[in-house]
Amino acid sequence: MSFLNLKLRRDIFKNWTQFFSVFLMSFLSVLVFVGLQGAWGGLDKSLDNFTTTANLADSWVYSTGFTNEDIEKISELSGVEKVVEKTQIKVTDIRDDTREKYLSVDTYSSDNLSTPFLTEGHELPTKEEEGIWLNKEYATENSIAVGDAIQLKYREHQVKLNVKGFIQSPEKIYYTGTQEFIAPNYSDYGYGIISQRTLQQNFQYRGPSNVIGMRNAKNDIRKNIESILGVKQIAYYNRETLNEVANALDRVGQIRNLSYMFSFIFILLAILAMYTTIRRLIGSQIKEIAVLKALGFSNLSIGVHYASYGFLIGGGGAVLGALVSPLLSWFVLNTQKDMFSIPEWTISYNYTSLIVISIVVFTCVLSAFLASREARIGLPVLFLRGGNTKNVHSIILEKMPFLWNALSFENRWAFRDAAINRVRMLMGIIGVAGGMMLLTAGFGMPESINHLVDKAYNQDFTYDRRLETTNFDALNDEFDGQSVQILPARYTPDDGYNRLLIIISKGSFVNMRTKDNKTVSNDGIYLTNGFAERANLKVGNKVKVRSSLDTNDYEFEVKGIITSETNQGAYIMQETWEKAGGKFAPHTLLVGANLAVSELKNNSNVESVINIVNQKENAYEFVESLSSIFMMIVAFAILLVVVVLYNLGTLNFVERTRDYATLRVLGFHKKELRRITMIENLFTTVIGWLIGIPLGLWFLDQYVKTFSTIHLEYTSYIGLLNLTFASLVVWGCSLTTTFFVGRRIQKLDMVESLKGVD
Repeated sequence: MSFLNLKLRRDIFKNWTQFFSVFLMSFLSVLVFVGLQGAWGGLDKSLDNFTTTANLADSWVYSTGFTNEDIEKISELSGVEKVVEKTQIKVTDIRDDTREKYLSVDTYSSDNLSTPFLTEGHELPTKEEEGIWLNKEYATENSIAVGDAIQLKYREHQVKLNVKGFIQSPEKIYYTGTQEFIAPNYSDYGYGIISQRTLQQNFQYRGPSNVIGMRNAKNDIRKNIESILGVKQIAYYNRETLNEVANALDRVGQIRNLSYMFSFIFILLAILAMYTTIRRLIGSQIKEIAVLKALGFSNLSIGVHYASYGFLIGGGGAVLGALVSPLLSWFVLNTQKDMFSIPEWTISYNYTSLIVISIVVFTCVLSAFLASREARIGLPVLFLRGGNTKNVHSIILEKMPFLWNALSFENRWAFRDAAINRVRMLMGIIGVAGGMMLLTAGFGMPESINHLVDKAYNQDFTYDRRLETTNFDALNDEFDGQSVQILPARYTPDDGYNRLLIIISKGSFVNMRTKDNKTVSNDGIYLTNGFAERANLKVGNKVKVRSSLDTNDYEFEVKGIITSETNQGAYIMQETWEKAGGKFAPHTLLVGANLAVSELKNNSNVESVINIVNQKENAYEFVESLSSIFMMIVAFAILLVVVVLYNLGTLNFVERTRDYATLRVLGFHKKELRRITMIENLFTTVIGWLIGIPLGLWFLDQYVKTFSTIHLEYTSYIGLLNLTFASLVVWGCSLTTTFFVGRRIQKLDMVESLKGVD
């Protein structure tokens, strides 16, 4: 074994704490990025495998009924490759008398489009076969087994069907049952497929098909569909707008953006920590480098020797991080399994992981090589004598005697040292500011989503129950409440997607407010903020609206932008809508808590009931599905801040060792030296913290926006408590560093520190 290899082993053993710090940062950098990349890559691949195998449709049209002529005209549209029709009905599962449960039931076609995946039971139904195939999640939540009989109600018909199997549909990967829930609610809402014969004979359905799925090129056929169907059109969706599909595809982008944004800041700080640690480590071996040169080792061989420090330690941490990253990937994916219905889950990585691993290792190698450069290119005698001295110049503040003379010696030293060692000070500021950014985002993201839930169900909507009905006049005569009609609509101009139009009567249960704190009034149309921003619409603009079941365009002036996170679209008062010529035909009645459950149970006019309490619980389940990820980010952020600030503080001490020793010889007490150190650290921390707060709020805002979709608009929110807690973590790490540096000053060896001083 060569002399340099023996020295390397000795150095690793002797300085194991510094090496472990580099190893840890390298490990965490790779673990965080590659782990998150494997999660979103795996979710993307799992979804792609499912949708490709099942031949998922590209778009869907809902109608009051399709004729053969309608189907033929749609099939002839440019880009449309295949059209498959089916019938969808809503039924009630009345097996359980304590609580109503609802199923969306489709007829099954073997035309190889959006084919369900059979997880258990009999093969998928033929046109003549009786029975029902339920989605796996609903069956599991309600303890239904293959072979059980379930009792269903459709209008006045009660139907008993045997469960023939369990399925997972590519059209319902993220099935919420109704747009009023933002997360799956499989205990109350499920779906199933039946044969055409079961639909006609058991459910006594005699109408035409009401849903078609299409494979088509990615062109906008919304207007073509409108012209073909006219008043018969209910809604048009594609993969980006159909909630059950779009929410799953959007989650891939959300985790991907989370991976890139968080990892960028994390890796930047980790690289800073690795660089400073390696620089400190090798800086302490300047005399040894001089000895190696005196013994005849070339500059290149010495540089390669010290570069190997970074390669072995940084590379070892990076490799271990890559090996452990699948555990993190599976952890993230497991938090999403309750949200999505996918037959097979996998993790997947791409070339970006290799790039990040290479960057981390290269940073460690380059840091070690550059840190040894000064001693390698200098004369050995200079460094054996104690190193070079720095050229010191006056700073700007010294040219202002009235200010300079008013400062204490400790403050003068701090300002002079900061001005002379600008790079070191900048690194400290970046470390503090970056830590504040990460912690603000880590604490603020879950609070932002919780704020959405609290605002939506405690401020924007204050009803107790939503009653759905097909006989609204009778229900409205029976109960007092606020009427709501929700329609899919096309706006001109828009952002390329159909949006919701919510028409409301006078009442006290819908209380959204605009950006300037005004309520929805009878003077025009009010757009939600997410829709307005995407469509580039502002107050005062004119917008045309064409709702489903209507062929007319209605023009309104935009009177306000609503800060509503849910139901992205537009709100308009009944009076304004009817005055423009629109027809108000609501199917929803919002009622308060004064109604007893007994008044609603078995009421023939009530088709379904949604409690706002259940909506809240469902929303918090959605938050819970992400909370583990956010807690992981907070934990990693705190660990990173601790290591970064400790390394920076220790580096500062090492670089100032001779300065402290000189001051001690000149008669300064150790208490005064500790005060100097404290002033310098506080100066760096204050600047970094002040910069980090606005940067953290900006980063949180960008971070939250990655979770926004065309259906939900998230806004950043962090309360004073969490912002204070993030600040306390940063300040605590900084003060702890000051404390440890102060203890090292107590043990300062002045003889060793001043060796070689002329």
